[in-house]
Amino acid sequence: MTETILSIFSIYGAPALFVIVAAGQFGIPLPTSILLLTAGALQANGDLSFWQIFIWALAGAVTGDHLGYATGRFAGAAMRDNLDRWPKLRNSLDRAEALTRKWGDGSIFLSRWLFSPVGPYVNLTSGLSVHPLYRFTFADIAGEVIWIGGYLSLGALFAESIGEIADIVANAAWMIGAGAITFILGWQLLVRIRRIKAAGKTR
Repeated sequence: MTETILSIFSIYGAPALFVIVAAGQFGIPLPTSILLLTAGALQANGDLSFWQIFIWALAGAVTGDHLGYATGRFAGAAMRDNLDRWPKLRNSLDRAEALTRKWGDGSIFLSRWLFSPVGPYVNLTSGLSVHPLYRFTFADIAGEVIWIGGYLSLGALFAESIGEIADIVANAAWMIGAGAITFILGWQLLVRIRRIKAAGKTR
């Protein structure tokens, strides 16, 4: 998959970067971080303009994120209503929606770059919870600037050893995502336990 994506990028250039990043941010599992690292390495070698790939990548990321938001806003409720056969999945979606309501802009901003594997789900739940579009857009752009700028810079800095860096980043991204999910679930469990104890004391 990674080789195919990089081959498409090498043939079609920046417009392909836009499409691939948009699809990845929407939720299609594509190696977007590795693609940005490669693009950064290419611009360091003088093959591409930094600002050209930055703008195309940022436009793609914001487009994909807003497609996810729109899906949650206009089709999310119908999707959730059809999840009765998968109660665990529906409960996870309900918890994600509650998390987005609670943390708001912070969950959007951090899921662009720090907890990027959960970004598409935050887009969906932001739409489901009818999070204000202008606030979603602001937090989204701010986070994506850090993600894209960071990976392009990292690719440029380690252009000569881009393969090794890409492997490290790919593994680290999923570890961070898993850690984020574990933290969120643990926090929700702690809150529930405290509420149960508080309710017991008032009786």
